[in-house]
Amino acid sequence: MNFLNLFSNTTRKLIIATTAILLYGYLCRLLGLYFFWESKTIGWVLFWVVIIFILRDRIKNKKLHNKKTLLEKIGIGFSIFVIFLKGVLFFEIPQMSAYHSAVNFIRTSPAIRNNVGTVNSIFLVPLGGFSMTTASQGNAGQADLHFIVKGSKKYADLNLLMNKDFDTDWQIAVAEP
Repeated sequence: MNFLNLFSNTTRKLIIATTAILLYGYLCRLLGLYFFWESKTIGWVLFWVVIIFILRDRIKNKKLHNKKTLLEKIGIGFSIFVIFLKGVLFFEIPQMSAYHSAVNFIRTSPAIRNNVGTVNSIFLVPLGGFSMTTASQGNAGQADLHFIVKGSKKYADLNLLMNKDFDTDWQIAVAEP
């Protein structure tokens, strides 16, 4: 545990909490525990926060020894960018028509209903991607959306790949559990 002694008390606590939350996020899926499935997503966001704290502690240590800290500062900037991007995705994707089509598909799909039971809630995981093309014919695009679907029987992670042509609505191309 000498590794943890290199960091401040706050950073050590964050490392331990993040590790516990991430482990639980993966174990709850492995063991079929249907409580707090969002922990994996929250754990990965906390991971980037922990990276910031670790790099901040490295900067303090390097400054005591008059060493350069450029790489640590770049790492902090990158981590902040990742957290910002995940936040934007989490709040902007629900405003898009692709999201509404995906939620409608999840709520009405017989295959999903057979797998998880009646859908009680849907949680957007800020992963994936989204691209749109605008032309005189209208909009076309592709979306890769990730969800946690909570049903009456069980929970499931769901990845939806979607396409939209200029003259169509969003269509589900692939639904991967």
